[in-house]
Amino acid sequence: MHWKLTESVDFTLSRRVPPEDATRQQRTAAEILERLNDQPGVVLADEVGMGKTFVALAVAVSVVEATRRRRPIVVMVPRGVAAKWRTEWDVFTSQCMRSASGLRISEPLTSGSDFLKLLDDPADRRKHIVLLTHGAITSNLKDPFVKLSLLRQATMYRPKLLDKRGRISRVASTLLRDQRFDSAELVERLLRSPETEWKTIWDRAHPTKQPLDDDPVPDNLPELVRALDLSVLRDVISRIPKNRGATFDARLSDARKALDQSLRTVWHDALRRLDTTLPLLILDEAHHVKNQTQLADLLSSKDARADLDSLRPGQLGSVFERMLFLTATPFQLGHHELLSVMGRFDGIKWKTNRDRTDFSRELDHLRNALDTAQSRAIEFERAWSRIPMHEADACATVSSFTDEVDATHHPTLKSALTVGHQASIATKDAEKLLQPWVIRHIRNGHRRYLPGGAIIGDRADVGLAIDDSASLPFLLAARAQALASLQKNNSAVGSLYAYGLASSFEAYRSTRSDDLGSVVDEITAPSTESSNGQLDWYVNQIDEALPAHDSSGWAGHPKVNATVKKAVELALDGHKVLIFCFYRKTGEALRQRISDEMRDRLYARAGRAFGYASSDVAATRASLQRLSDRLLRTDSPGYKRLQGEVLSLSGKLDKSSAQLLADRVIRFMRTDSFLLRYTDISQDLTVEQLLDGFRSHGVPGDTLRDRVETFAIHLSALEPSERQQIFDELAEIMTGDIRTGWSEGQLATQLLPNVRLANGGVTPANRQRLMIAFNTPFFPDVLVASQVMSEGVNLHTYCRHVIHHDLDWNPACLEQRTGRVDRIGSLAEFLKTDIEVYEPYLAGTHDEKMFRVVKDRERWFGVVMGGSTPGDETAQDRVPLPEALLSKLTMSFSLT
Repeated sequence: MHWKLTESVDFTLSRRVPPEDATRQQRTAAEILERLNDQPGVVLADEVGMGKTFVALAVAVSVVEATRRRRPIVVMVPRGVAAKWRTEWDVFTSQCMRSASGLRISEPLTSGSDFLKLLDDPADRRKHIVLLTHGAITSNLKDPFVKLSLLRQATMYRPKLLDKRGRISRVASTLLRDQRFDSAELVERLLRSPETEWKTIWDRAHPTKQPLDDDPVPDNLPELVRALDLSVLRDVISRIPKNRGATFDARLSDARKALDQSLRTVWHDALRRLDTTLPLLILDEAHHVKNQTQLADLLSSKDARADLDSLRPGQLGSVFERMLFLTATPFQLGHHELLSVMGRFDGIKWKTNRDRTDFSRELDHLRNALDTAQSRAIEFERAWSRIPMHEADACATVSSFTDEVDATHHPTLKSALTVGHQASIATKDAEKLLQPWVIRHIRNGHRRYLPGGAIIGDRADVGLAIDDSASLPFLLAARAQALASLQKNNSAVGSLYAYGLASSFEAYRSTRSDDLGSVVDEITAPSTESSNGQLDWYVNQIDEALPAHDSSGWAGHPKVNATVKKAVELALDGHKVLIFCFYRKTGEALRQRISDEMRDRLYARAGRAFGYASSDVAATRASLQRLSDRLLRTDSPGYKRLQGEVLSLSGKLDKSSAQLLADRVIRFMRTDSFLLRYTDISQDLTVEQLLDGFRSHGVPGDTLRDRVETFAIHLSALEPSERQQIFDELAEIMTGDIRTGWSEGQLATQLLPNVRLANGGVTPANRQRLMIAFNTPFFPDVLVASQVMSEGVNLHTYCRHVIHHDLDWNPACLEQRTGRVDRIGSLAEFLKTDIEVYEPYLAGTHDEKMFRVVKDRERWFGVVMGGSTPGDETAQDRVPLPEALLSKLTMSFSLT
């Protein structure tokens, strides 16, 4: 095996990335291929937003060419980003390849049967790159033709079961859950014929319908099935009822359920017998295999010895010659998770057992080295924390752990340097062992972390204060938690009352009423926790202590209040804001509160300009509508002037695209929000004043005119299909009020269209629309999102402000969220300014404990993965560690 980067790939051709990034991507792809020649796998762990997808595609193309296009390579991706990979393939071939390659990539496959069918396609139409979703192989069997094939194989050579084929034929549409099989004659003909003839039989039976585009059953399936124990399946077939009677439907239903279960077992066992060898697996979001999940089990080696792997053989074990894992966050809670991810390389097709044993030995050495490095780092951190603050100036001059320390300095400094020297040696020893396996590049430091009270302008080293009006529920919750712990004999218990209450009053109440939707209820029934009713009493008191559910009550939750104020402040200044929260009820509440606050402030300003009372919103809105019609009606001078202004900014856009851009700009400029934010509003606002607001409102370099111009440049670099999709989505995005019954028992209220919610309750199509629109200068301005928007999506083009309203125990989750706006071509990069990351937490609560713990974990992640560790917000009273010493305690895996 000798793989190298194919000459057809050239990242410097791309119009989308800066030259230095293109050079890095080119070198990274070449280095990965070189390492894969000698080792089972590589982890590409570049920070989020650095183009891992394109590097992986370059590796994929190179391997396909090196193997003379004879065998496909497989790219396994989360289902939610599979379509994105397919789109980026088109971009990659257009912008990063010297000429058309003729390579074929599949649409994302979501089932194992489709995967097997693709593998047995003839060479002239077989895909060279297969996109396979994470759950495709482990998903239940749904393909009716494959089910029917399994039934055929189970009844072959069994005289007593052959007559059962008639029964199967008569009820096939029910058994297979597919009305296309309602012809008993056709089904019986299929059962009597080899699967290789099924396509012909089916197409002849349906001459007026679209023929099957492929053989409906994978060629190798019958052979895989014959070697399996089918006794359970055969028993189920024998119980299919023969005659219709009073119990026929019930017996058929029972048979179908049993059949589904036995088919599922047979199907998965058949996949495990897959005997093929493919050159490469690329696994996206590989941190998902750090634990023993179904995805991780897929890769378990088929020839694994019991002392090395106690799992059942995986369906994809011993199938691939090499593996490339992509993840920006290879571990969350400790380096043992990184080692677990790397341990999945054990599932390749090994040439010899000795090679596999050597790999296992290397992992053991690496584990010991990382354990030692962590232990030494903890010892050093403790030693450094003992240095008194008055020695800060002396510490700042230290550039090496071996520096001589003046005798007048505090003895703790000398002791800390001695411990640090041992830690630096251990760190470099571990780094040397890990370097062959991991490549990681770090983006230049451009994030500004604003934890705790910093979201409202207070000190960053303290949390948000809970004022007297809201303190009682939190005090009662703390007491209830202590009581729950005591009643469990001081054993570890979950924080039954802390999470929801720290997020919002709505979230707490929803956990109490088991109304979380997709979120697990974390508060158990009090009666199961106590025998004397004490805990029940506290829970009831918490409920009674919650403020009244009105604009001055639940909206006064200290963290909700802080998030709302910051989001509105930023949005009214022309910034986009991305807010992440865990609870669905919190997301709904934030959207409503932010919308209410923004509406009140916008219309209050307009009312003053028009001379209306603050309560007369209807009159204010009517005046705004008349103003919008006068200035921007299609037959007005203002429309023509603004249209001409936008067309002059369109640069390299074709005429049709430039016109579409102008139409979309005017569509949004007509809204109350845009008029109020980007003009000095007045009853007699002129066209010139309107244009002046478009050109100059905001900070230099980031006016609305500037944003439209950069948007036009961005559009011109896209593929035509991408550009059209953006225009289409902007035409669909709401620009008027949205009516909603956001809270049970309340009347429907109006929400501003520039504040939107994207969670698991929003359809994938609408989430996609919101994502595309958020990456434009238009609505939405504020996007409240759940975890469904935290991986694999780009939200960076016009946003550089992130609020983590709800934190997470895993630093990788926070990193993934922030990574949505920290990517190549981000707004922060363009403006040469910082991404602002707000991490509010409530002082003196479980919320603060979570913050402290996650920051400790984040620091160790930064040490191991060579990251630019964020500021030590948890230790403001500690002597700062000089950069020169920090660098000696940080591993590096970049290609220098």
